Amino acid sequence: MSIPDKKRIKRKKTHSITRYGIALFILAAIMLVFLFSGEKKPWQHQKIEPQPPATQVIAPSPTQEQTVDEKIKEQAAQKNYSPQQSPPSVVKSSASSAVESIPLPVDQQTTKASQCEDLATKLHRFFSALDNKPYIEAVNLQTSLQTHFINLVDSLLDNPPTVARETDDLYTLLTNMAHFFRIIGKDNILLLKSILDRERDVIEDIGLVLYNWITVADCSSDLFPLKAPLDKSYEYAGFFLNTMGGRSYLFRRDSRSRLLVNYYAVLIVDKANSAGINRHGISIADTLPLLIDEIEASNQLVYKELYLDRLYQLLETYQ
Repeated sequence: MSIPDKKRIKRKKTHSITRYGIALFILAAIMLVFLFSGEKKPWQHQKIEPQPPATQVIAPSPTQEQTVDEKIKEQAAQKNYSPQQSPPSVVKSSASSAVESIPLPVDQQTTKASQCEDLATKLHRFFSALDNKPYIEAVNLQTSLQTHFINLVDSLLDNPPTVARETDDLYTLLTNMAHFFRIIGKDNILLLKSILDRERDVIEDIGLVLYNWITVADCSSDLFPLKAPLDKSYEYAGFFLNTMGGRSYLFRRDSRSRLLVNYYAVLIVDKANSAGINRHGISIADTLPLLIDEIEASNQLVYKELYLDRLYQLLETYQ
């Protein structure tokens, strides 16, 4: 090895040692500053024992001791309502004066014609009250809301969905999935959704009155000229309970609306069984336990306990 090569190697080692020395010196200086600074070191901090929070006893108010469901059940028990009777109106709003509780079956002392007139009056008052709401006026309907609603129902009843063998071909399945969009259109779907959202206080009462109107045979009135025969309503009950298109539509709605539709769909199928017109052979035996579980878990329904009473009666019938 030549002399210049030896000098080069020696110079590299010297630079390496110098770098390590500088690093050690800086580390030592940092440790000295840390040790002799006036701040407390992490290990010098005193351990602070956690103090238990002060307990405060708050006496429950009478309204907190009793849940809404218990109140409803107590009211029903005190007044001896049967599952075949409609519950009293609990929540009142600007449109609730149009809806008052009425018995589901035709009273022996009341003629069917007078009960139909009573139903027609309640429905007419409800839709007339909505005509004056700003969100309805903003739609700029060419007719009254009642007339518009009846026209929509007529279109749906005249063009029922496919209930049996829906999955035989893809076209039938897709048309069922878009059934309401095809028949009444997007704008009317949004209108109905607005009514459901904004009239939540009375929607259960209106559902009861409409169910009565459908199940009381041959109801007809100039005040509310809707014809919704049980055999045509049955098709939609089967659609919601027994088809992918109907179930997928309900799952896109809020839980309250979905439970109410399923509840009345079950009652309509039961009526169809009694009338011997269950032509699709729809079974509600498996639907009942699932619907009962959903309603029991819900806190969205005003008349929850009365719905459950009726469903448990049907469960005993279809076991």
